[in-house]
Amino acid sequence: MDMQLLIILLLVVPLVVSAIIWFAPNNFKTLSTLHVVGAIIEAVIGLKAVMSVVNGAVYYAVNKMLFIDAVGGVFISLIAVTGLLVNLYSIKYMQWEVDKKEINVKDTRLFFALSHLFVFTMTFSVLSNNIVLMWVAIEATTLSSVFMVALFKGKRSTESGWKYIVICSIGLAFALYATVLLYSAGYAVVHDSEDIMLWTTLMAHAKEINPDALKLIFVFALIGYGTKAGLAPTHTWLPDVHAEGPAPASAMLSGILLKCAILALIRYYAIVGNSMVGFEYVQIMMLISGLVTIMISAFFLLRQHDVKRMFAYHSVAHMGVIAFGMGVGGIFGMFAVFFHALAHSVTKALAFCITGNLVKIYGTRDMTKMGGLIRIAPITAILFCISILSLIGVPGFAIFVSEFLMIKTSIATGLAFPVTIFIIGLIIIFIADFSHYNLATFGDPRTKVLSGEVEWSANLPLVGLAALILIFGLCTVPEWTTLLQNAVKIVIPS
Repeated sequence: MDMQLLIILLLVVPLVVSAIIWFAPNNFKTLSTLHVVGAIIEAVIGLKAVMSVVNGAVYYAVNKMLFIDAVGGVFISLIAVTGLLVNLYSIKYMQWEVDKKEINVKDTRLFFALSHLFVFTMTFSVLSNNIVLMWVAIEATTLSSVFMVALFKGKRSTESGWKYIVICSIGLAFALYATVLLYSAGYAVVHDSEDIMLWTTLMAHAKEINPDALKLIFVFALIGYGTKAGLAPTHTWLPDVHAEGPAPASAMLSGILLKCAILALIRYYAIVGNSMVGFEYVQIMMLISGLVTIMISAFFLLRQHDVKRMFAYHSVAHMGVIAFGMGVGGIFGMFAVFFHALAHSVTKALAFCITGNLVKIYGTRDMTKMGGLIRIAPITAILFCISILSLIGVPGFAIFVSEFLMIKTSIATGLAFPVTIFIIGLIIIFIADFSHYNLATFGDPRTKVLSGEVEWSANLPLVGLAALILIFGLCTVPEWTTLLQNAVKIVIPS
């Protein structure tokens, strides 16, 4: 298939699926079928596009306004794989909520339609070769996902939705400043008002752009896209939003959306790093941001008993890990960053979907009221265990690979103090998670148990996510490794 057509299909298909679901009859079976078929088609197109750029090829569409390279391929693969499995899980989750009368079938239609609109906005942000379009797409992700977050219409859900819009919009105002300043600084060099808006042109002329302007631009980009990614101290929207939204919405937000904001940050990181400013400046900024984020989230994790808020703070912590990896920098540091994006995506999607199972079984998110999960729902307990073991970086699970690589590279490059803080943060997270996992899994239930193990149709997508965690933790996937290596070459060409 022609690559220009494929890039356009990546955007058009989720839009069309969203529109079809929106106008479909108010019938749960019909809506579910459309939702699943649409998610499968989107995943197939996405993976086909990713396979085309594994070897480092770059393809353009719409007068170079859209493009896909190896960096974009990494993030399209997250949308395709994680998005598909979460969307499959959401069918059963929504059925549970309809049965409990928390929502009605009309609400599920809204959720399914918005899910595909959300996929469209995230894909648009990844494929944008235009700095303004990328900003617009990232802003659009907020608008398309806020009604998913506030689906339950309760006071707390509505408040979290407003908090999400207000804080992220303020943060993205800084990203807009970065966009305007980068355009102005680039135009002073290239004198072509259209061409200079392209990432590829800015990268080609990075060394000619005023270095003082680029330093300020990166500060604005870090605040702006860092807010959307959940980096401290502007992470405060994230725990509330993840706690109040439906489990599949939290899985999509944490597993994919945060990475789209990180991608925007990586594009700025590459331009400033390859300019006369050099990588040392951006690495120091990212090291500080990463370590502050990890330590703040680690201490908040110790006191969390709400399972969704616990995983929300984990999202903050792991965005800190990615920032730390960018701070370590170099070929191995950036390889670890891209690997961590995938590892965290599948792990956190599994973790948040598990919270849907836990609420169905216990009727509460409070882990102090749970207990005995291993006897009540052994499959859910095992999947819960796999997500926890990966999140705390146990060997054999996906996240261990990237965290080990970051630590090894830090030591090799003489970053003794930063890596010590990094390891202390990981140890605190390790202690917090194991104590929480024990509360929910062992002993006797401390509340009335509402149901036993959930249906296989709900657990099957979660088994797929767990399998990916183990595959990427235990095996080398050659195509994936090649894609990451080519992505690193784009950020650090030399």
